[in-house]
Amino acid sequence: MPLESRQILGRASRLRLASYFAIALMSAAPLWALITGGEGKDLINDPGWPKGAAAVFNTECRVAHWTGPALGGGQNFADCRGDDVAIQRVLEDFAKIDTPLKRVVLRDGTGTSVWLNATRSQGNAKDAKIDWSFMVWNLEARTAQRRLSVRLRSIGKTDPAILAQLEIYTGGSIRWANVSVPDGIDILDQRLEAHGFSKDDGTVLEGNVVDVATRSPLVATLKLQKKSERRPNGEYLYTDLIQVATDAKGHWLLTKVPQEPCRLVLAADGYATRIIGYPKVDNQARWFEYNSGLSKSAAVSGQVVDHQGHPLADVSVDIHDFDVKNTGRYDLLEGETIKTDAGGHFTIKSLPISAANVRVYKPGYVRAGLGQEITIPTTDLKLEMDLSATLLVTVDFADAIPPTNYLVHIAPEGGEQVGKWGGTVAINADRVVKLEHIPADRYVVTGTPNPGRSDQRTDPITIELKMGEHAEIILKAK
Repeated sequence: MPLESRQILGRASRLRLASYFAIALMSAAPLWALITGGEGKDLINDPGWPKGAAAVFNTECRVAHWTGPALGGGQNFADCRGDDVAIQRVLEDFAKIDTPLKRVVLRDGTGTSVWLNATRSQGNAKDAKIDWSFMVWNLEARTAQRRLSVRLRSIGKTDPAILAQLEIYTGGSIRWANVSVPDGIDILDQRLEAHGFSKDDGTVLEGNVVDVATRSPLVATLKLQKKSERRPNGEYLYTDLIQVATDAKGHWLLTKVPQEPCRLVLAADGYATRIIGYPKVDNQARWFEYNSGLSKSAAVSGQVVDHQGHPLADVSVDIHDFDVKNTGRYDLLEGETIKTDAGGHFTIKSLPISAANVRVYKPGYVRAGLGQEITIPTTDLKLEMDLSATLLVTVDFADAIPPTNYLVHIAPEGGEQVGKWGGTVAINADRVVKLEHIPADRYVVTGTPNPGRSDQRTDPITIELKMGEHAEIILKAK
């Protein structure tokens, strides 16, 4: 099958890839993850996997393959069907992969191919059933992922130390009792019976909570929250469905979890509340573990001023990318937007003790870059904003009929750079696009139909935009 691509809406709702205009506005749009893949067992060339992984990936049993995640890709999945004889052959090849940790995860029931049922519809579920999925990282891509900020890292369902993993479902064609596991393979048994449960317990969620600083058990409250209506900003409201308290050892347990789109939230007095997962509960009874930790809460306070040092009121302040020592990414509940007062001051409480990133937004102003790195707690933080520029771009088609989709692209002179403002946006019915919140700089602007050829790109126009300036240009379509 030829390589295809699909766009799948990711859960991260504060960044965007498809159109990355206005760094200050990046918090307003959802993250679209471009997933590529295909059906069947055609040979997939080794893109830089650990030695030996290609033999496992290109098995005759593969029914689909796909590659993610967003922002770099490099995590490859082979979805497969077969019996215990087939998985025995795969395990023998799996044991030969040149990587220190080779893990097999055992699960109840049958699996579902992400590629064959990307929309997770009940109608496609039967045809998308699989008996195992093989995950392997491209070595260079995995290294690049580790360099991304904590919010942008995408390690999927696997431990970040694992480069190759088999997820095997024992409720379909595979009789695991008949399989002999070769030496050198780590087995993680996540079947109900391995943890003292049965199918009568339904889906089981279990975990332990610790204080991330001391690593000691923590008494906390675990909430299973049900997704409800969607808000205008694209995020969902959640309502409490089940609530349990941990025991003295920080342990909690939920059985017979309902089949609802849900999330798990941890809270404790004096600690920053945290989202620890989004369980995927279906009609197959399974066991899932969510061990996690909570950080004591802290605050950030400071002031936002303009380029002349004057206080700026009504500035939206967003702190994100919480990277907590010993626990990594720390997702908070959605909260109200914090705005500066008349003196430009702000205070944000109930944040985890961590490294983080702060961004600010106010119409007519801009702070260049991808935000400022901070540590929490912090006080007297000073953030400066400049007057922003605006640019009106008109595309002149002369007597030609405009294409259905026509894009305007703007980039810093010298080329696109991480942290620099730029992007691509479609013109409206009046054949114009207004770009706002632009940092002062020199930019190159072009236009092209979408889809289009390189010879249809307009001649570039270079323009210098100054603080507070409004400029207009006309692109001549080809």
